Amino acid sequence: MQSDGVDEFRKRSNTAGAISKENAKRWTKRENSANLELRCSIDPELLRNNLEKSNYLEDERVRLSGSVFHKRADYDYLLSIIPPAKFNGIHIKMEDDCPQGGDDVRLCLLKSLGARNLREVPCVMCHNHLPVYDKYPLIDGTFYLSPVCQYGYQVEVLFDNKRFFLQQICVECLWSNWNCNICQRAGWFLGQTYILGTLYTFDIVSSAKRCCSPRCSYCQMHLSISPLVVQQLMQGCYTLLNEKIACTACGSCNYHCIRHLDEITVAKFQNQNKLEV
Repeated sequence: MQSDGVDEFRKRSNTAGAISKENAKRWTKRENSANLELRCSIDPELLRNNLEKSNYLEDERVRLSGSVFHKRADYDYLLSIIPPAKFNGIHIKMEDDCPQGGDDVRLCLLKSLGARNLREVPCVMCHNHLPVYDKYPLIDGTFYLSPVCQYGYQVEVLFDNKRFFLQQICVECLWSNWNCNICQRAGWFLGQTYILGTLYTFDIVSSAKRCCSPRCSYCQMHLSISPLVVQQLMQGCYTLLNEKIACTACGSCNYHCIRHLDEITVAKFQNQNKLEV
């Protein structure tokens, strides 16, 4: 009798097929879902040539440590830049932060760099070379992905099924004053907020809150885009940075929203670790 009452209630409330419809739902197939994993993009010919040129069995670092990358002995350099209060797992990516089996980002970066025999990478701002370490923090700075390689080696990786270039900024430049050469404004880039020694999957320079509207990378004319898109770019919407935009002035189609590094001046501090934050 109770089941008959429930059925009658479902008929009157038009929910008789609710359970069957819910059971009919299926999870989205994995191949149709967004692929946000980071993967290597290594040319087999490049890897073959690198193996022929380099004999890792005779390499002194490989013989002593078992890795082509550096092993971190101390954190003296980082402590000379950042305040001691910032030396923790919140502001620096530490090896203990990685759960077992969740080390895909580190392995992908080391594989991509090792395939090109790159044990040091240059900072895109000051061009100083940064040693690459085999464990977190990977560099004394931070890596980031950009659709445009503005300086350094063209190390490609795949993210969201798209090709990006690996770029990096040292900790000294991150903890310095950034000035725009166009409008002479400062304070728009907050490099001290980024975690050191890890990877950001977007262009951190271009995604910073803009002080100037984007220009064409060829003719330097202001892009004719909708005010809504301009507002999103000024607020740091980094998803628009990975899209090519056509310039109405010269017709070139490129990643015009990526901020050019020659538009920026970095004024390094003399005593970084004395800064008040």
